[in-house]
Amino acid sequence: MRQPIVDGTTRLLAIAGDPIAQVRAPAMLSGLLRHNAVDALCVPFHVRAADFAALLHGLRGLRNLAGVIATVPHKAVAASLADSLLPRARLARAANVLARGEDGSWTADMLDGVGFVAGLLAAGKNPAGQSALVVGAGGVGTAIAFALAEAGASEIALSDTDPARAEDLAQRLRATGAAARVAAPDPAGYALVVNATPLGMHPDDPLPIDATRLDPAATVADVVSKPVMTKLLQAAQQRGCFIQPGTHMTEQQMAAMATFFGFSGGDWSPAAIAALGLY
Repeated sequence: MRQPIVDGTTRLLAIAGDPIAQVRAPAMLSGLLRHNAVDALCVPFHVRAADFAALLHGLRGLRNLAGVIATVPHKAVAASLADSLLPRARLARAANVLARGEDGSWTADMLDGVGFVAGLLAAGKNPAGQSALVVGAGGVGTAIAFALAEAGASEIALSDTDPARAEDLAQRLRATGAAARVAAPDPAGYALVVNATPLGMHPDDPLPIDATRLDPAATVADVVSKPVMTKLLQAAQQRGCFIQPGTHMTEQQMAAMATFFGFSGGDWSPAAIAALGLY
């Protein structure tokens, strides 16, 4: 007899965001959990910002809950509500994963930067010694900026619609020894250009940068995962740039997520994800 998809022993992972329909992680994680014979399921929760704290408070008592994945716009609030922050989350002041302890406490980490840099390295695009422009200084942009600094990027330029937020991040990066500054969203002259904003999720979204200013030798990455080929990536590809879709950042952190939530062993690789036929 085949094991049922869900029964009374099934552990749950919640993924909370607003919006949530564009997020690919529920299908990806649920597929990988089943592939690795883990009795668990990832369930999407559409939760507005004003309700996120109440959600976390209510989930503390759910004993078959492995944890919560936080996506836009909840990553900064997730870190502020956690009982314990691991070093990456503490640096970024944002978290995208929260594990529930036996006592109902939340331990938080930030894995977006890990996945982002792993995607670059897997493609042979080492950011060490390279200049980078990161557009968007929110939770995911902050995580990526710190991960690029750790990977040895020579310079990290930050652009945000809120200049004060970009300057705050630049100061925090400089405190770790990184070369960081606030800049206009002009991609000219950078080896790596990252869109860390939600722009691109909707067909009528403007481009976050002027793609005609891209150096054809640059690498252009997006954090938006649906659509896989955003307008920015299409424009960059037409310029001759190497591109990294947002799906790579998600795929490359699956193994780290599995470890964080206590799902040890198995195959959580991009190859295993590809075999699921989700795209």
